[in-house]
Amino acid sequence: MPNENEILQKLLLKILTYRITRNLDKELESRKITHLELSRNTGGNTNWFNRRFNELKDIKLSTFVKIIVAINKIISENSKFEPVEVNSVLTPEVLLMASVSIDLAINDIDYLLANDEDFKKFFLSMQFYVNNIKALNNVIAQEEIAVFEKIMIQIND
Repeated sequence: MPNENEILQKLLLKILTYRITRNLDKELESRKITHLELSRNTGGNTNWFNRRFNELKDIKLSTFVKIIVAINKIISENSKFEPVEVNSVLTPEVLLMASVSIDLAINDIDYLLANDEDFKKFFLSMQFYVNNIKALNNVIAQEEIAVFEKIMIQIND
């Protein structure tokens, strides 16, 4: 049975994937590109990106690069759109999420919360994402919700 840190890391991976897919979606919307068009231009089947978006399927690094390249190829004939920059998807917030995940692999959550106020602020800011992920169908596990809620109680005490 996984411990709380492992459960939190699974949850953070979902939050990270949620944020990355939403950042990609923002880039698509601003360039008037549909999920279907992106899926077709990356060589995937027609619902390929949609599944990653709705089910928070983890995206491999090579796939991420293909997505960026596909978006830029689609818009290459339309000079009114700027190319997608990797840092518009891998934002400081995304990098912070990855950093916290690494910290959880090294230190116990109770230790991190007791010794660094920034961890409390971080987990409080994650409530927004947990609520949004709860609204998706069968994406978040009950044990992930329970551990997150336990941390919220711990922070608010």
